This record gives sequence, structure tokens and C-alpha cells, in this order.
Amino acid sequence: MYTLKQLELFLDLGRSEKIIDTAKKFGLSQSAVSMAIKELERLLDGPLFERIGKRLVLNGRGAMLMRSASPHVDALHALYDQMRSDSLRGELRLAASVTIAEYFIPTLVCNYMEQNEHVTISLKSANTADVIRKVTSGEVDIGFIEGEGILEEVESRVLMRDELVVLSSDKKLAKQGPWFIDQLASRPWIMREKGSGTRAVFLNAISPVDQELNMVMELEHIESIKNFLLAKPDYLSVLPRISVKRELEEGHLFEVPVKAHHFERDFTMIARSQQTLLPLQAHFQEYLLSSIGLQ
Repeated sequence: MYTLKQLELFLDLGRSEKIIDTAKKFGLSQSAVSMAIKELERLLDGPLFERIGKRLVLNGRGAMLMRSASPHVDALHALYDQMRSDSLRGELRLAASVTIAEYFIPTLVCNYMEQNEHVTISLKSANTADVIRKVTSGEVDIGFIEGEGILEEVESRVLMRDELVVLSSDKKLAKQGPWFIDQLASRPWIMREKGSGTRAVFLNAISPVDQELNMVMELEHIESIKNFLLAKPDYLSVLPRISVKRELEEGHLFEVPVKAHHFERDFTMIARSQQTLLPLQAHFQEYLLSSIGLQ
């Protein structure tokens, strides 16, 4: 297969008709240009020029190749110039744990895209363990998790603190508190799935009572858990306060106070260690940190 450089030399020679002019333009020797053209002709099974005096003039096959190749080579040059001149153009690949993807980052992402019209953003929602895996494997550029990235392959930056609250739709139960966690352990609990940052932080905090927790259901989605709590007043769950702000304000769900425990974790931005950030990735990180007051 011929190369882009061979086509560039061919097109210029087709216009200049003099090897010496093409050689000067590309900073090559005349013999190097001649060899490149001869190799192109070999690959295309026939001559492309006729020698008329000191000029090389396109023959019929050469003229056809010039008409066909010229717009494609021009388009590649334009793409090259565009990519070099506008580094804030392209796709950002993000992954975020469920809470962050649903309640924290959407407005920030939308505002960034409105301010940078040549940027597209792919945002994948997954639990914390899967987000870390996507980042370390290179599937995404930047990740957002609940907790800290503790792997050597991950660099992390804490964005904000997040509080978890124990919840029920039973107002009476909430008012009777505060409760010791072991007093609530035998009640039916709905928890996020394994790998969830919310689940891990809560279970670690209440250990060793976590072994006694009557976990009757595991669900991946926060909205599903809220719907079950509304339908089953005797059920309990633990969710990020940011995700139930409206339900608490409207009196549909109630915080069940727990003695001797305060459940908190970090919202953390992660990237691969030693990763060389592209200008677009660095610009997005700076925008994000500035938007939440960390710069």
C-alpha cells in the first residue's frame, strides 16, 4: 500500500512538473523524490508521468489519480491542522459511581458541554469497584467514586464529603430514635449491591454488627430502593443524603437517627497513575475543581 508521503510528493510533482521544485519544498534530495515516485508507480502497476523536455507531465492514469487523491489528501491535512490548533476538541470518557452519576455530576457535565461545543462526553454509570476497573484498564479517562482510590494504579483527588443516612418511611420509628445499630439489625434491610461504595462504607462502619444485619434485598439503583421504602414502612436502608434530599424535605422518607455513628465518605476523582493527561482532559479537571470551589 502506498503512503501519504508518496501521495503528497506525487500531487506536488503533478503541479510543479519539476523534481527539483518538489525536492526543495519537502526538504528532500531529487533522487529521494524520484525513488518515491517510482515506488508509487510500481505499486500502481504503471507509469503516472511522461517526460517532456525537462518536465514531468501527468499521463492519463496520473491525471485520474490526481483528481481522486487530491481531495482526500487535502482533507487529511485539514484534519491534522484542526487537531493541532484546537486541543479542546474531542471526546471525554468518564465513569462515575451511581450516586455521583445521578445526583452530583450531571449539571457540571452539561454546563461544560455548553461552554465547549466541540466536546462530547461519554458518561458510564457503575458501582465503585467497576469504575476503578474501567479507569485502570484504560476504558475511561477519568473516574468518580465514593471513597478513595487505594490502588497503586490510581491517583485520586477528593472533591467533597458525602453523608449517608439510615432511612425509613415509618415516621414513628424515626421519632423514637436515636437507636443503637444493633437494635435495628433484625429489621428487614435493603442494601446496594456488592461493590457499591455506599454499602461498603456503611457495613465497615457498623462492624461487627454487619454480620447480624437482616439483609433481605440487594438493588443496584437508588430510585428502586426509595420506591421499596415508600411501599414497605418496616424496611430500612442507608442512602446518600444527596440522593434523598427531596424525599426528606417533603416528608415521604424519614431519617432514622443512629447512636454513636456518623456515616461519611468522600466523592473522589480518580485517574490512572502516571497517566499523561491530554489538554482536553486537563481542562475538564480544572473546570470541575473550579466549579466546586477547589481552585
